[in-house]
Amino acid sequence: MLRGLAIVALAGCASLAGAGSASAALVSIVSMQYSAAHPVPHLHYEGGTDAGDLEALRQIYTTFVQCRTECMDGKGSATAVLTMNGPGGDYHEGLAIADFLRENHIATVVERGMKCYSACAFAFMGGSGYAELQGVGTYVDRMVEPGGILGFHAPYRDEESFLAAINERGAMDAQGQTRDSLALMVKELVKFNVDPEVLFYMVGMGPNETYDIVTADDYYLARIALPPTPTASWISDVPEAIANVCRRLLALDERTDPAEMVGAVSGPFERGIAEAEYVGLLSGFRLSDQPLTIGHCSVTDASLATDGDYEIALYFNTMLSAERARAIGYPDLGYAGAGLSFFNRHDGWSSAGTGRNPTKRILQKGPMNHYFLPLGVPVDDLDLPGEKAIEDNRFVMRLYPLMAGLPDGMEIASTGNGTRISNSGNVWLFERVGPGLLLESAFLAPTSGRTIRDERIDATGFVREGIYDRTGVYFAQLGIEAEFGTTVATALILRPDGGEASEDDIAQLQQVVCGLQFNGNTAPCP
Repeated sequence: MLRGLAIVALAGCASLAGAGSASAALVSIVSMQYSAAHPVPHLHYEGGTDAGDLEALRQIYTTFVQCRTECMDGKGSATAVLTMNGPGGDYHEGLAIADFLRENHIATVVERGMKCYSACAFAFMGGSGYAELQGVGTYVDRMVEPGGILGFHAPYRDEESFLAAINERGAMDAQGQTRDSLALMVKELVKFNVDPEVLFYMVGMGPNETYDIVTADDYYLARIALPPTPTASWISDVPEAIANVCRRLLALDERTDPAEMVGAVSGPFERGIAEAEYVGLLSGFRLSDQPLTIGHCSVTDASLATDGDYEIALYFNTMLSAERARAIGYPDLGYAGAGLSFFNRHDGWSSAGTGRNPTKRILQKGPMNHYFLPLGVPVDDLDLPGEKAIEDNRFVMRLYPLMAGLPDGMEIASTGNGTRISNSGNVWLFERVGPGLLLESAFLAPTSGRTIRDERIDATGFVREGIYDRTGVYFAQLGIEAEFGTTVATALILRPDGGEASEDDIAQLQQVVCGLQFNGNTAPCP
């Protein structure tokens, strides 16, 4: 995919793309709206990881991402999305980038066709969002699309540099440096909340081996998600999908690889297997008949009737059946007690591990669709409708509509698939074309953290003008609908001196916004 990677001077501020050194990655801004689920600026990281990459990312982020946590609606969001494609490089620079991503609540994505290895992968692990909800705060927000590859290997020295280190400092010092690097890797991965199984794999790998995140098991172990899409688009057999969740809950309970749990969940799916207090009837898989042990893994019948908001748990056997307990006047004795639980939510927070041991808890905004997928199979090989749903979520089209006609004086700085960035003077324009969902999500996106000075809506689109409260930067956002698609655009006034927009700047911005012609339609202007 062609990205907006052209280096264009922005006098006194930053460039559209920054690189810290000749061999460093190129960091760029692509658009102001990544997807329907993440309607925030889209940044891109391309190339090897080297010293200076963090500063390049910081410069792009600071200049173009005007909203921080003040623009969130309380439900949780990232401030931006960083897509990543790189072979690796400077391990310590990658870790520094990861810390920056976490501190600034920037989500990470490896899209289809991209590969993010080694230092790039460690940087990726910092992908985060933020929610003001009590008990949430900063949360993990890192995604890999089917057909994208995230690959890890342990830090190592090649033979030549290792021998040079031995000659310079001696064998013990050289080996000590290797141990220190491995210790740092383990410390960082623990901070990123990965499963211990990942550490076992990586410490045992040779210098030419990588641990690639390609199967649903890998997603589970590395605490990585598929981009948020409807759960139904990933499920072709509901009982088998529930069995896959059960295998992963058992693996979480026993702290092992889910592959070890395949045989543990192999029986028939039993309707009405038990009853639990407050949630009612359960249906699931028998694991054991022994009293007071984990006897079955089941889904509540009430959640089974939804479109994927399933509630699944490991349940303990009771001494009495529900019917017998009621008959003797002690109904509580017949209710199955829940152990580790899994809650899947399209709108809200999904979690795994709640219940028996809170330290095993895994939290994700949106559905945990990878939990439902088969074990040991690359996700891209499943060819499920969810892959198309991912493309729909980020407004991918086989044939994009033509970009809007630009007003006189606007110079194109970069273009991509359905995106364009242009500027004139202090006015920068970020455009995107796509399907109807693009305009709909832009119109419905939260406007908190901004003072809206003017808003106009008509049958073909909308325009909003105002100021970002934190930075004082003047902006306009617009959307236009036409017969063959929609376009959305954000215009910013970015002065080299960082000062407030002048009346001339605002007049020029309004001229640009009102001068856009998209398939014969224009934004609603006075």
